[in-house]
Amino acid sequence: MPIAQAIEDRRSCRVFTDQSVPQETLERLMELTCRAPSAINLQPWQFTVLRGEEVPRLGKKLTRAYAERGISCGPDNTKPLPDIYLERQKELNRLMGPAMEQAGVERNFINTGSLVFYGAPAVVVATLDGAFPAERALDLGFALGWLLLAAQEMGLATCPVGLVCSYGDIIKDFLNIDQDRRVVLTVALGYADPNSPLNQVRSPRAPLDQVVRWY
Repeated sequence: MPIAQAIEDRRSCRVFTDQSVPQETLERLMELTCRAPSAINLQPWQFTVLRGEEVPRLGKKLTRAYAERGISCGPDNTKPLPDIYLERQKELNRLMGPAMEQAGVERNFINTGSLVFYGAPAVVVATLDGAFPAERALDLGFALGWLLLAAQEMGLATCPVGLVCSYGDIIKDFLNIDQDRRVVLTVALGYADPNSPLNQVRSPRAPLDQVVRWY
């Protein structure tokens, strides 16, 4: 699959089948992921891959923590958002709303679904060594972009899940990850349910004149 096609075709999957991902497929995916560039070749990432029953076990712990702490999905802005960003969020909600209704899921599905990784059979947890500042997470961003596109080429569906990073202490405890590491992102991974209305939603992109400047 040409890289341009993988970029064009990829979308976030929010309903997975229970088909497991072969170990050799996961290993090849992580090999490609780790080919990403990083500053001074530091490769400051560490990836933990959950499979099988470990995924719902972690999901239950995260769901309990959500009930206690109530941290939900949001843009994490530190000051009021300009209208242009609010409108993009509303545009996505206008697409997701009818799909959620057709799928028969609750209005809080984006939160509750995130906590259980949308039923994915595998999850990749990306962490950054605590020796680095938050800006070094950019290197993980490169690698995670590689992961999403490599997965698409391999016929795997993905969904980046950021909400659970707010419960990083629980993830690190469950997976025996060094407490000094920062959970940057998780990616749900598996095979998309082709019959789910939620998997037909394709989020729009802003026109170039909104996001690209030319000189």
